[in-house]
Amino acid sequence: MRFLRSLALLLLMTAGCADDTAVLLEVQSSEVFYPSEIDEIRIRAVGMSSGRVTDRLFAPDVLPASLAILPGAGSNGEGLRITVWGRFEGAERIKRIVETRFVSGETVEVTVELRRDCLDVACVGETNYCLNGACEQMNPIEDMGTPDMNVPEGDMGTDDMGEDPVDLGPDPDLGPDPVDMTMPDLGPPTGFTGLIISEYVEPSSGNLKAIEFYNGTGGPVDLGMCQLELYRNGGAVASPIFMPTGTLADGGTFVLCHTELATAMPALCDSNEGTQLNHNGNEAYGLRCGGELVDSFGSTDGTVGTEWSGGGLSTLDQTLRRACPATPDTDLSDAFDPSAGWVGEPANTFDGLGARSCPANP
Repeated sequence: MRFLRSLALLLLMTAGCADDTAVLLEVQSSEVFYPSEIDEIRIRAVGMSSGRVTDRLFAPDVLPASLAILPGAGSNGEGLRITVWGRFEGAERIKRIVETRFVSGETVEVTVELRRDCLDVACVGETNYCLNGACEQMNPIEDMGTPDMNVPEGDMGTDDMGEDPVDLGPDPDLGPDPVDMTMPDLGPPTGFTGLIISEYVEPSSGNLKAIEFYNGTGGPVDLGMCQLELYRNGGAVASPIFMPTGTLADGGTFVLCHTELATAMPALCDSNEGTQLNHNGNEAYGLRCGGELVDSFGSTDGTVGTEWSGGGLSTLDQTLRRACPATPDTDLSDAFDPSAGWVGEPANTFDGLGARSCPANP
């Protein structure tokens, strides 16, 4: 059946609110089949200046009757970037981005349409998305005027695809208030110092690949505020790999795996990232939380060939573990030497993945 359910913009933020400052989001599509083509909708809103993040995941058939994004303290007038993904079995199939801003005392309505002509159009990069079957790049909000919601024009209508749409029935009754996606009042992004990329697994063959993170911040961290960015061939364009929402305790590890490793050794993996986690010795990674780069692996300085190497270590066909004490690398453009801060293990070494042993600095 086609995914017809939308976030109906019928309920205003009145009860329990000092004013009507909010962004109300509608996601709709009459062209995409559920659940054979899309089985999840992910919605991520990022404050353009504060870096505050809110992230929600929905099955299309249980989308709430209304979705409200509320500002945190001091966020009136702040620009807001909203990314909507249509996903299937954890892999991205459609990506749309809209930008708007909070307007004090006003409820801004935003519509995002997921269209068939963007299915499986890969648009890498944080500000790249698909529109009318082609990749576009979102420009930053530059003024405080009328919000530019970048909503495509035209009547979606009913598409002729050989069968009539199936009515999923009325949206669930959620009571008088819409779902609240309040931007957390966390202030500027802080508290991620010590969250590091702690292990890199690059096998001699196949795709038994993994990236491990370690939380050495001294407190819990919200992984929903973070994303791993893949820079293929050490290039300058980032392809985001988003973390599942959840809290990582201090001293804990979190392991992202290629689907081949997740299938072969599921006990080692905290998240199956499909084929997105796919490094071959010359891919750089950036770990970004709250909009800030908190650690990196490799470099985007444009000098890499097939690998980074130094001191007998290589990013090709080797497992690398972060030595202790670890110093986060927050500059992706600087030179990278794996012997500076990393300890090598033979290719296809998986023991210890997910249980940081903290090897001594060489």
